[in-house]
Parts: sequence; structure tokens; C-alpha cells
Amino acid sequence: MGPIPSKWKGFCQSGDKFNPSKHCNNKLIGARYFIKGFLANQEKPFNVTENNLLLSPRDSDGHGTHCASIAAGSLVTNVSYDGLAGGTARGGAPRAHVAIYKVMWQDYAVTSDVLKAYDEAIHDGVDVLSLSLGIPLPQLPEVDPSDSIDYGAFHAVAHGITVVSAGGNDGPKYQTISNVAPWVINVAASTLDRSLLTPIILGNDQIFMGPGMYVGDDTGFVDLTISPKECENITPNETWVEGKMVLCFTVEGGEREIVKAANNVYSAGGLGLIATIKTYISLALYHSNFPVVLVTYDVATEILKYSYFHEDPKVRVKPTKTCIGKDITTYIAFFSSRGPNSLSQAVLKPDIAAPGVDILAAVPPSLISPNGYGFGSGTSMACPHIAGVAALLKSLHPNWSPAAIKSALVTTGDLKILQKEVKYSVD
Repeated sequence: MGPIPSKWKGFCQSGDKFNPSKHCNNKLIGARYFIKGFLANQEKPFNVTENNLLLSPRDSDGHGTHCASIAAGSLVTNVSYDGLAGGTARGGAPRAHVAIYKVMWQDYAVTSDVLKAYDEAIHDGVDVLSLSLGIPLPQLPEVDPSDSIDYGAFHAVAHGITVVSAGGNDGPKYQTISNVAPWVINVAASTLDRSLLTPIILGNDQIFMGPGMYVGDDTGFVDLTISPKECENITPNETWVEGKMVLCFTVEGGEREIVKAANNVYSAGGLGLIATIKTYISLALYHSNFPVVLVTYDVATEILKYSYFHEDPKVRVKPTKTCIGKDITTYIAFFSSRGPNSLSQAVLKPDIAAPGVDILAAVPPSLISPNGYGFGSGTSMACPHIAGVAALLKSLHPNWSPAAIKSALVTTGDLKILQKEVKYSVD
């Protein structure tokens, strides 16, 4: 990594659990926090400590750390989450310098703090701004100062700074895309060419693969039972689940209901849960030593048919495996906000998509993630992917305008399509 640019005017601000002389370096060259607007907006005195917040640039919930490491994290070898998605972690621009401008408090920010952060970032001399935040619908006109993201972005872009923003997580509903100003690079979330698949082996040697994060031991062949109830109606008092792997179908339920069903099956003495789901937001919800495997309705129907035609149906679940490569189909995430642009349908939004589902990146070390890495999902995770690429382009072409960088990003693609059968190993 090169020296701090001579144009840089930023600095690191001290605060709770943050010492600039200790925590800032050639990588982290700026760190500020903005809270005056938030405090002025409170109806009564606000105690930061009582609300588990840090009055400093330091991250208290993991969101900022996760996004920053996706954009510009340095290379770290042998990273995984409980053995899953292992490899070398790196940001989009691993040799880029990083400056942090913290404006979120209790999951929201106020206009004055955001605009102040923009002003300071412009003054400091940043090249790319990555904004993993948004304002609730309905969309305000881009020139309305209340729309602090697009309004502030206009001034940043006018100073030659590329601004990348998250498109929002209100999908798949129509016209829910946010941060739609034409001068902003708006990012949707997609899956990536890595899947976490859990092998399901039936007693007749049929093999199916379902998404999951099962990190326990191979169950061996155990009794399979079909739930007489929908997944969302299973209670912890079910006597028929004890000592069995349960297959259940969802009707109206989603991820919360499946997690609740898994907890209830576990409480009732069950050995695991195989559940149908139309789509999922994040597999991190299912990370457990207790088997929870998601399957499509057609796979569940095949398992159901097997149980009907066998007097003593058995099933085996093996630990989740990481599958990587171009054979893994990618698609837009269910939660990613959709267009058209509700302010101006002539301005197409989102501009581009990037990985935003079960992204493994840095988080503050905790009991949940002792090694400092965890999964996150959302357009918040997709946005810094593009910001990292934008930083690389700016490094290669320092004279390119934000419009040139945006054009290069949204008009570049790979049309190569590999057509071959996908084969998975369950050994």
C-alpha cells in the first residue's frame, strides 16, 4: 500500500474505545462521527451508553465494519465462518486507504448529520463514497435537502467524487428502489457463485442438496417423519417428532416461522428439520449444530413420495458444504428493491447488481463470531462491492469523472455462458 495521498486533509477523531494513535494507520486514515443532529432530534436527553452505542467512530453493531471490509479490506488468509465459505478474505480494493464517516445511530440517521458528513468527506479529499443507507419510501425529489443522500451526493459528484449507494431491501415489491438520483450509482443485491449446500440422503440412496448452514456431525441414517402440520404450526409439545428427522411444508410462513419450527422440533426431541421455502434472505439464520435444511417444493415432494412407499423411511443429513464456481447460478436477491424508478421512470434504476447474499466479511469480534468474520445480507453488502471496483478504476484512471466510472461499470459485461451439467460430491 502506498503512502497517504498528499491531498488528504482528513483526520481521526477520538472517542469511546477509539484512540487515533492506536487505531488509525496507513490503512485507516480518517475516522469521524456525526451525532449533533441526532441528539437535537431527540425529545428527551439521550444516553448513548444506556443504548449500547459508542460515542466515537467505532462500530457497535457490525454493519459499518462489514461494509468497509467488503469495499477495501486487506487480504486475510484462512478465513471462514465455522468452516464454511473458507478462503482468503479481501475487499474490492484491498490496497485502498479508508476513511469512515459514522452517521447512523439506533439504525437511522438525520439529514443534518448526513449532509455534514458529506461536506467533511468532500473537504478531506475522498475519491469514492460508499453509502449503505437509505431513506424510507416515498421517494423525495432529488433536489429536496430532506433527501440527504441524493442531495449530498450531488455536491460530492460536482467535486469529482463517485458516489455509490444501496438500492434498498424492500423487494420484490414494485417501484421500491431508493437512492434514485441519476448522478448516483445505485446497486441491487444478487447471489454469488458460491452456495452453501447440505446433502440429504434418503434410505433408497436418492441424494438431494438443500441450502443450509449445518455445522454439526453427520447424522447417519435416522427415522424420517412427515409433519401433519404446516411448518409454521409446529409447537414444542409435539410428541410425534421425538427421535426423528421432520419434513414439513410451509404455506404462509417465511424464515422466522422456519426458525421457530426448528427450535420447536429441537425442544420436542426431534433430530432435525427439512423445510420447504420459496426463497430466503440469508442462510445465517440457520447456522447451527442442529440440522435445518431448506428445500424446494419439488424436492420435498420427492422426499414425501419416498416416505409413502417405504414402510420404515430413513434419511441422513451431512454437514453443509461450500460449493464454488461458474456452475452456481446467480440471480437477483428476493429482498432487493425493484424498479421502475418512482420519481422518473426514464431514469433506469438500479444501475447495477453485486453480491449481497450471505457475504462473509469482517465484524467486531464477539461470542457469535470470535474470529471477527460473519455473514451479512442486503444491498448494504452489495454497495461496497461496486465502491471497491470504482476505487480500482479511479486508481487506474485518476482523471476519469464519476460519469465515466459509472459508464464503464454499467456498460461492461461478460456474455460467456458455460453449458454443462452441475455435479456435486457428498463424500
